[in-house]
Amino acid sequence: MNFDPVGTNKRGEHYMKFRTPFSVVEKIQLLQRWILVQSFAYYELNSNVASDFKYDANARQLERLVMDNPEDAKRSRYYDYFYDFFDEIEGTHMTSGFDLLERVKKKDDRLYRYIWMDAARALELKAKYGSNGMI
Repeated sequence: MNFDPVGTNKRGEHYMKFRTPFSVVEKIQLLQRWILVQSFAYYELNSNVASDFKYDANARQLERLVMDNPEDAKRSRYYDYFYDFFDEIEGTHMTSGFDLLERVKKKDDRLYRYIWMDAARALELKAKYGSNGMI
């Protein structure tokens, strides 16, 4: 599945283009899982799978989905980790995955291990194929 921000909206912002018709909850969960994997690679494995540009674009898309669909966001399987992912500071929304992994580790060790495996695999794929849009 390609998670590149391949499109732009009317405001010129990039967004992830889903190739399959996912529900809003599924889109939210996919973006949240993607962010968890990116965060693990960055904070735990000291490496980047995707560029900061891709991370920011996908985080902004997640933010719009969550703000437009708060009830769907609450039904996400990752809601307990992302409930305050977007902090409004002086009119801007800041996003960081720094504390997400600690929340996951405390609450669901099995999920933490799966995220670790996903991040390790993503880094393997990046090493094998480069950053040509695969991740």
